[in-house]
Amino acid sequence: MNKNNTKSMLLLLKQFGFTDNTLSKIYENEDSILDVIFNPNYPFHNKYIDIYTKKEKEISKDINSLIEFHENFIKKMKEYKQKGIKIFCKYSDDYPEYLFNEENKPLFLYCYGNLALLKREYQKVAIIGTRKATDQGIIKTKKYVKGYVTNNWITISGLAKGIDTVVHKETIVNNGKTIAIIPTSFEKIYPTENTELFNEIVTNDGLIISMIGPYENTYKSNFLERNSIVAKISDEILVIEASVKSGTLNTVRKAYQFNKKIYYDSSLLSKDVIEYIKKYDAIDIYNKGEE
Repeated sequence: MNKNNTKSMLLLLKQFGFTDNTLSKIYENEDSILDVIFNPNYPFHNKYIDIYTKKEKEISKDINSLIEFHENFIKKMKEYKQKGIKIFCKYSDDYPEYLFNEENKPLFLYCYGNLALLKREYQKVAIIGTRKATDQGIIKTKKYVKGYVTNNWITISGLAKGIDTVVHKETIVNNGKTIAIIPTSFEKIYPTENTELFNEIVTNDGLIISMIGPYENTYKSNFLERNSIVAKISDEILVIEASVKSGTLNTVRKAYQFNKKIYYDSSLLSKDVIEYIKKYDAIDIYNKGEE
């Protein structure tokens, strides 16, 4: 089996329960992934046992379950194709490399909607903030979103409650384009009440991006990985409301590492958050009219 055909096998095995680490190492060094994993008589069968997780050791002994799973997997892939969902493999030439550092590129990336928004020439702003938005925060968010959209920027957020929701909705209201980076699969939208918004983004020429496949679970680390993509894909970050210990400021730290411009509105943040965010060369735009 050649490498191109093996990519579909990689996707099947990833959804079956194998990790990026295991699959990448076998793919990069062997010709027959199935034999390496499931054939105990294959010369290199035991070569990778030490890097298997506990779950991988269990499922590598059960090829019959893989065969049964394959039928559901094929149905789901047909469904994805019909919807126009694009699955990028990190070993393919069209993989959007710029979204990741070499060490944290996921084996597969799932994109639903307007793929043209991935192009780097589009100016993109991540407008981020608390799930518990104040009335003032909501009003200011709408103002900033409208300003960016008027200037043809793409807005980015995380489809969470609060500020994220306002960003996506207000972008659509102003006939703009928005990208939602989500920490879950397309089957398990979080929060569930934003499922309709998820669909609205797609139908209004926006884009949804996820690192999680249809049969994968979501973990706390996926939220941090989501924040990293938000920072990496954006040209600049605008912080609306946040606490010191929040995912919002995790995104700020990532943006600083990626040399992105960071802005904030001091009228919406507490003194401790302002002092914290200043360490990352953030610029206060309150009353400056820059947006």
